[in-house]
Amino acid sequence: MNTWHVELEDGRKVELDAPFGHEHTVSGPGYSARVLLSPINCRIQVYGYEASDIAAMTHALSALARRNSYGKLWVKAPAQDEARLADAGFVREGGIAGYFDGADAAIMALFTDPERRQRPTEAEENDILAGALKGARGGKEVRELPTGYRTALFEDQHADALAALYKEVFPTYPYPIDNPDYLVETAHSHILYRLVWNEAGELVAAASAETSPEIHSAEMTDFASRPSERGKGLAQYLLRTLEADARERFGIRCYYTIARALSFGMLRTFHNAGYELTGTLVNNCNIAGKFETMHLMCRPYEKG
Repeated sequence: MNTWHVELEDGRKVELDAPFGHEHTVSGPGYSARVLLSPINCRIQVYGYEASDIAAMTHALSALARRNSYGKLWVKAPAQDEARLADAGFVREGGIAGYFDGADAAIMALFTDPERRQRPTEAEENDILAGALKGARGGKEVRELPTGYRTALFEDQHADALAALYKEVFPTYPYPIDNPDYLVETAHSHILYRLVWNEAGELVAAASAETSPEIHSAEMTDFASRPSERGKGLAQYLLRTLEADARERFGIRCYYTIARALSFGMLRTFHNAGYELTGTLVNNCNIAGKFETMHLMCRPYEKG
């Protein structure tokens, strides 16, 4: 029996087939915001907004979050709106240089539940981050795949195998990447998935570039490798190759990632590839069955 739903500001309930979210527009005098209400992440993500009255927008979104027992609002906002959002109760969690087709973005959050701001593993996260960012960078050149391995961009016939890999690596995830239909749909719109097979023809690693072609930005994400394949440089290979894919296909100039604070390997991979730490997103999403804090890392913006 389906138990997932979201409750809208007028009290109506929308039943969902899955917990990942419901897109909705919240509007009133002086504002309109396009949002994703996400039961699995207990979060409202603001995709975009127009607001002469940011305080009124914030009040409406906060009320909607509390109605659904969500603890966080999250938005990539134009940098010039940072002060107005701060006045309305948001805090800055980071920034992305050049995100809006060359204009900077401020990553802003508002916590409607004080407990959502608590970080019980903060000391461990800080130790991992310090270790990952320590020392000289390396690996800026694309490493070759191991002998007998091959790579390709996603095609529809890969959907079942890729979904199975993601399901194996991530018990839970903020988005339905273990659903073959979702992979096909997003691959046909804006996400580039790149896959790696071993010498036996088994799919062993994958990653994606979630592009926003209209603003020439891309989030490098969804990195997954089977445990037996780790330590072979596959993540570094996928990152560099996907950057080139996104640049060639969509003219991407802004590259960033939101990496798990407890993942030394991924933080080190991005550090070695020239990404800089530009923020920390507290308890931002549900991965592996619990809320996890994420670090925001960006490459220097590539001017056209």
